[in-house]
Amino acid sequence: MRKIIRGLSYDTDTAKKLAGYYPAPYDVTDFRHYSEELYKKRTGEYFLYGEGGPMSPYAEYDGDTQRYGKEIKPLAFDEAKEWYEKAMSDDTQFAPEDIYKKEFETPLQAGPKVHMSINLSKGAKKKLQIMAQQQRKSLSDVVESLIMNE
Repeated sequence: MRKIIRGLSYDTDTAKKLAGYYPAPYDVTDFRHYSEELYKKRTGEYFLYGEGGPMSPYAEYDGDTQRYGKEIKPLAFDEAKEWYEKAMSDDTQFAPEDIYKKEFETPLQAGPKVHMSINLSKGAKKKLQIMAQQQRKSLSDVVESLIMNE
């Protein structure tokens, strides 16, 4: 499924699926049945894809009737972590602990440099250049120190 939300594209076909949550009490034929899957985009954003029957949290309304529905919901880092913990406590088969550790427990520390491209306004670029000159650092080092000291 692909959806544009606030100008950003979310696509289950191109994002990396991290985990699934399939509540046990409801059989697939039960109108309350639903499932959720956590994805991570190449650019680092997390999102949730959910689908379910007419009495599930994903039901869609068509006038007076409810029917099967599906939805994509962007998640902040903390929301994705909380969702993963819930899914992992339910069943580590679909939400493996090693993925949780890699995604949510890896300490944020400086390490080997990786290439990244960003877009800045002209004013922000000029200010960054001035900061780099004043601190006698590279543009990359100034950005990294701002991020790591946040």
